[in-house]
Amino acid sequence: MSSNINVDLFYFFNHNFQNPIFDAVMPIVTHFGGFKVLVVVLIIVIVYAHFKEKKTLKRITFFALIAFLCSDIFTAILKHLVQEPRPFVTLDNVRLLITEGDPLSFPSGHTTSTFSFVTFYVLNMKKLAKEHYKLINAALVIFAITIPFSRMYVGVHYPGDVLAGAAIGIAGALIVNYIFNRRYGDEI
Repeated sequence: MSSNINVDLFYFFNHNFQNPIFDAVMPIVTHFGGFKVLVVVLIIVIVYAHFKEKKTLKRITFFALIAFLCSDIFTAILKHLVQEPRPFVTLDNVRLLITEGDPLSFPSGHTTSTFSFVTFYVLNMKKLAKEHYKLINAALVIFAITIPFSRMYVGVHYPGDVLAGAAIGIAGALIVNYIFNRRYGDEI
């Protein structure tokens, strides 16, 4: 993505949607896509599935965790290789709504985490919720779209960062899903 387009689109998302509701909600929502929050959610689901003897849920969540971790490791390595500074570090007039300690921007780790997690579940939701899987998948997709939007809105990522993060998360989930289906496809 061209630098000028990336910057122009960043300002579009960071400024044009400005309103008191988003200013209050997006700084909270953005953290739900973070590594710590999502890894805790996945571990809680694995423990719950274990104790409730829900083998399919446990397997799917375990592999979702693998997709999540592989995607995030790749993103962390890429982030340190590219060394792109965050928008608020290099641009003027950024509406920064959260404190961000990591100065590196590309790719978005929150977006990678969210898209790997969501993609893996969307690919396998029919196995978990046969009757309501479409509704659950729609909610997951809305969640997935909200996180990268929030990262730009709060001033910590460029559009190119979140697009790359989404691509990495989706690719990681697809690769792990292929392995999952080769291993458990006939059993579920």
